[in-house]
Amino acid sequence: MARIVSEISAGRGSMLDSIREKIIREIEAFARFSLSGPGVTRLPFSYENDGTIEYIRERLRSLGKGVYVDELGNVASSSGNVVPADKTYIISHYDSVPEGGKYDGVAGLVFGLILLEMLEGRARDSVEMIAFNCEESSLFGRASIGSKYFFGGGRMPENYPALIGGERSLREMMDIKHYSKLSLAEKPEIEESSRFLEVHIDQSACLYRKGSRLGLVERIAGQRRLRLTFTGETGHSSLADLSARKDSLLPAASAIRAVRELMEKHLISGAVGTVTRVENRPNIMNMIPGETELMVDIRGFSVEALKVYVEELVDICRGESERYSIAFDWSAVSQYDPAVMNGEFSGRYFKQLSESGLNPIVMNSMAWHDIAGTAGIYPSNLLLLPNPSGVSHSPDESMDIDACASLLEFFMAKGVLCASD
Repeated sequence: MARIVSEISAGRGSMLDSIREKIIREIEAFARFSLSGPGVTRLPFSYENDGTIEYIRERLRSLGKGVYVDELGNVASSSGNVVPADKTYIISHYDSVPEGGKYDGVAGLVFGLILLEMLEGRARDSVEMIAFNCEESSLFGRASIGSKYFFGGGRMPENYPALIGGERSLREMMDIKHYSKLSLAEKPEIEESSRFLEVHIDQSACLYRKGSRLGLVERIAGQRRLRLTFTGETGHSSLADLSARKDSLLPAASAIRAVRELMEKHLISGAVGTVTRVENRPNIMNMIPGETELMVDIRGFSVEALKVYVEELVDICRGESERYSIAFDWSAVSQYDPAVMNGEFSGRYFKQLSESGLNPIVMNSMAWHDIAGTAGIYPSNLLLLPNPSGVSHSPDESMDIDACASLLEFFMAKGVLCASD
C-alpha cells in the first residue's frame, strides 16, 4: 500500500514538474518581446507589442484554434463551429508599463495557453482565450481600452492623445498598425451561458505574507482619474515682489500633499489616492512655473467614498489656488465604478478549490482588471497568485510558480471548468 501511495505521489510530482517547466518557458517567451533595459517594456502599438500579438496568434493556431484579431490588437480564440454549452473564457492582457515586470497580465495568458495545451478534444473546445491590448494606463491615461473596444459592439474609442513617445493619437496608431489584417477567423460570438476567468498575480505581498497559495477576489476597486490644472503667470525667477508672483507650482504642491492626507483620512473606507503625473511648464531653471498639471488616480471600493474624496480634493485645490491668486480647473479623465464578482460562481470555485487543497482566501483587489468589464454581464471571477516580492509593475515583480502549477493541475483534473458542483 505504501508503495502504491509513493508511486502516485511520484507521478503527481512529475506532472507538477512538467507544468512548472511549461510555465517558466512561456513566461520567458513573452519576456523576449521587450525594449532593452530593466524589466519588460511593451507599450501598445510598439514593435514589441506587434511581436507579442503574432506570438499569441501562432500559439493559439498551433493548438487548433481559430484566431480573431481586431483593430486594437485584441486576440481571441474560437473553436470553429463547435460551440459547447457553458464555454469558459480565460482572459488577461499582454501590454506592460515602461520597465514593468514579466508576470503582470502575462501570468493569465500563460495560464490559458498551457491549459489549452494540456486539454484535449471537447474539453479544449469548451475553453477559449482572449488576450487584450491597452489594459495599462501608461500610454493613454485610461485603463482597459482594449477590452472596452472588444465588448463595445464595434464602437470606436475616443481619440486619446499619447502621453509617451510622440504626438500620435490612439486612432492614428490603430490606422497605422491595422492589426485586423492578422485575423484568421471571424469574431467569436459569446453566448449568454459563457463564463469568464482572469488569473493574475497579487499586486501586493498580501497572499504571500498570509502563506496562502491563491486569492479569490470578491470585489475590484473603482477608479476616479482626475486632471488638475493650475494656471498662473510665467516670469523670471528673480522676481522679488511676492504679490506679483503667480507661481502655479505652489497650489499644485499643496494638492500633492492633500492627496496623501485625504488618503490617510479615507483609508478606513477603502479609498487611496496617488499623484501619478506632474507636468510643470515651462520647467526651466530660471523661470517661475506658469502652468502645472497633475494627474491623480483615486481608487476605492465604495462609490460614495470615491465621490467624497474627489469633492474634498477639488475644494482644497480651489482654496489653495485662491490663496495664491492662481486659476484652477479640473476634469475627470476616466471613471470606473467598483466591480463585484459573481457570488454563485465564486462559491462554486471556493468549494472546489478548497476541496482540492488549494485553500483560497477571499479578498478584494485595489488594482483594476479587464474582468471588471465582464462582471455583471457574465459569471466572472478573478484568481490571484502569490507575489513573493510584493511589488508589481516593476522589474522586481515575482510570481509563485508552484501555486500556478497547482492551479493548472486543478483545472486539468476538472476538465470542464466548474461546470457543476
